[in-house]
Amino acid sequence: MKNLLINSFIIHSRPYSETSIIFDILTESNGLISLIAKGIKKKKDGSLLQPFKELQLSYTNKGSLPILTKFEIINSFSEIKSKYLLIGLYFNELIYKFIPKSEPLPSLYSIYKKQLEYMKTTKDIPDVVLLTFETMFLKEIGYEIVRAQIQSSNIIWDKKYFYDYEIGFREVGNNHPLNLISGKSLYYLLKYEFSSIDEIKGVRNIIKNIINELLGDRKIKSFDFIN
Repeated sequence: MKNLLINSFIIHSRPYSETSIIFDILTESNGLISLIAKGIKKKKDGSLLQPFKELQLSYTNKGSLPILTKFEIINSFSEIKSKYLLIGLYFNELIYKFIPKSEPLPSLYSIYKKQLEYMKTTKDIPDVVLLTFETMFLKEIGYEIVRAQIQSSNIIWDKKYFYDYEIGFREVGNNHPLNLISGKSLYYLLKYEFSSIDEIKGVRNIIKNIINELLGDRKIKSFDFIN
């Protein structure tokens, strides 16, 4: 019975019996995995197992679920709970709903950690914080929002553009019925300069539609609280 050591973030949890909890954790080496913390509700330090803390965990592979044997907090992002709790929980829900179990994703772990570090000190408005992670996350799962049929150098700022889910952004007339954004907003989106986007809510509405399209019948509950 090998004792494994990993760095991780708690993404989701659910009760298991009266005293235990199953945690879904994002790890550096194994992607999203589930493990059980037996009797954790009775332990004094059990309350420390919370989201937005980077943990070093040890666990064994005994039984149908890995069993948590020890943990240590190596980084705490407590500011997230006071400044961006709902946003942070939304990011966790995206990971939980989209990422298959036990698929190594070291780059996602890095993206997630950098996002928490950014949220810890940024003065950007919430929509910029949201758009920053959403675009990086979609790119990581193979759907790059900023892909387009046009180059940023060819964008006309006072023209209108809509998002075609097959090929990217396209120029249209002002009376097009779909969600439109200006060429100026599209230009800054393609440059990843999110804080310069004037129509950021319109851009994020496009993002929301993409996420819903990719999820199909499943839903992101956090949309009800952050949009």
